[in-house]
Amino acid sequence: EGAGPAAARILNAMTKRPALYVQPVAIDLAWNDPEENLRRMEDAIRGRLRRAAGTPSREQLFVFPELTLTGFVTKSPRSFALRPPDPVIGRIRELARRCRTGIVAGFPERNAADRKKPFNTIVLIDPSGGIEACYRKTHLFTVGRSPESRVYTPGDSGVVALYRGWKIGFAICFDIRFPRLFMEYGRAGAELILVPSCWIGGPHKSYQFRTLGSAQAILAQSYVVSVNRSGRDPSYEYDGSEYVFSPFGEDVYRDAPCRLDVSEASGARALRVRDADRPCYRVMAHRGSGRCPARGRNRPDRRGTFREGSIA
Repeated sequence: EGAGPAAARILNAMTKRPALYVQPVAIDLAWNDPEENLRRMEDAIRGRLRRAAGTPSREQLFVFPELTLTGFVTKSPRSFALRPPDPVIGRIRELARRCRTGIVAGFPERNAADRKKPFNTIVLIDPSGGIEACYRKTHLFTVGRSPESRVYTPGDSGVVALYRGWKIGFAICFDIRFPRLFMEYGRAGAELILVPSCWIGGPHKSYQFRTLGSAQAILAQSYVVSVNRSGRDPSYEYDGSEYVFSPFGEDVYRDAPCRLDVSEASGARALRVRDADRPCYRVMAHRGSGRCPARGRNRPDRRGTFREGSIA
């Protein structure tokens, strides 16, 4: 637990909020092998609980990568029903009960409306094995020979859940590129946003993942926990990064249970973030005349679009 100012400790005590320690867990995922991935999840949880024996397991929340049960499978993904619960989902719930801890994990969720196109889903499971929240990825990845957008169904909304006194929002991987989702989470009062990912490797990709996570924490004025899987699959490799960004954008994770501080979010929200000061922003084409455009030029036409090379 990081040492904080006396004011932070007083505020936490005044709110009577239960302690919450988060741990992003960047395991290597076995390709399309739920049994092996369940075993790896349990090994990771038990190992980290042993290393943090002084922190009660019920106060910890382990956040695993996107599609934890299968890896980033985009060719005829096997799906699992959330309701009524599939036995494999029951195994994750049983793992939470046995370890007496919180778990966030992902899987292809069966879609009753289209059995060939499941949802890319994550669930938050409490230490008793109860499902506290379910989120379906809203922005699907469009790159690759078999893109996610072709074989999965997008979700249609964000989700905010109350867990151990914290308002928690959810996003998955590619969602992190869309700031409006995080701004809306901020407006909804989310104090923690979880972002399990299978963020593929490549030039600049690790830097982008880190920077986007920090930026979204600043915009939402919320903690952001982002975790990428490690290892490689038949198509991509992954960097295994683990981050806990404070509402000010600082990475505060130190390879140990990270206790969240309610005063950090309260302090950040002492200032209000605006997403825009205007209904639209003009970008005008400069023609090299050395003069600024005359006032009134580049106004929108009747269809609401701008002329002369500008955009809204």
